[in-house]
Amino acid sequence: MKTKKNTQFIIAVFIIALTISCSKDNTVSTAGTVALKAKATLNNTTGKDAISAKGLSGLTISSFITNIKNIEFDRNIEENSSENSNLDEDSNLSHSNDTYTNLELQGPFELNLASGNTSINVASANIPNNIFDEIQFELHKSTDPQSAIFGKSIEIKGDINGTPFIFWTDAEEEMQINNSAANTNVVVNGSTTTITINFDLSNIFGAATTIDFSKAVDGNNDGIIEISPDNIDGNADLAHTIKNLLEEGTDIEND
Repeated sequence: MKTKKNTQFIIAVFIIALTISCSKDNTVSTAGTVALKAKATLNNTTGKDAISAKGLSGLTISSFITNIKNIEFDRNIEENSSENSNLDEDSNLSHSNDTYTNLELQGPFELNLASGNTSINVASANIPNNIFDEIQFELHKSTDPQSAIFGKSIEIKGDINGTPFIFWTDAEEEMQINNSAANTNVVVNGSTTTITINFDLSNIFGAATTIDFSKAVDGNNDGIIEISPDNIDGNADLAHTIKNLLEEGTDIEND
């Protein structure tokens, strides 16, 4: 009889311990929230001599709109294996060539940004805890007939020495931002992580730009300087340069 009571007591203690253990496990978060934002910035506009020399003394930017989709948060498994030892893996992530683990926000997302360091909300998602060292997204020309940039993936408007200008491209390309190179890895560890895609226009329109906008012409004399791949005003080469500089200047900021 005593042996039976001892056995019942041991079982009861085991059940209580198991319950406490399960309760503790349930409180451990294996995912966090990533709040994704975007902005366009224009810095380094001082230095009037440098600006004037490149035809920028009368240049202003009034709008910047881009359309993107398929935003991926990637991590290099081999490089981050030791860093991620205390973070949980998630079976819902997809594997690509056993090198990257990807989580995708499909979109498309039309981003109407002003060059004033003000960010807008893009999307938020629950993402498994991990360290993500690269973000990728695709420039995607809008397929919405009601959109201001229908048929375009990027559009920038402004004024050059009193003449309105518009830059646009319909390029559909993948853009990759290596976070680890700039020491801005996205760390998700159970809470909310806010990150911002920064489209930096400074290397295009800032004082240190290599572009001479005084050479941008209104080839068809319609009162608008069009800088576009269709070369309607003869500025196709300039349009290509602007697109490339924009891609090179885009980075990620951790808030």
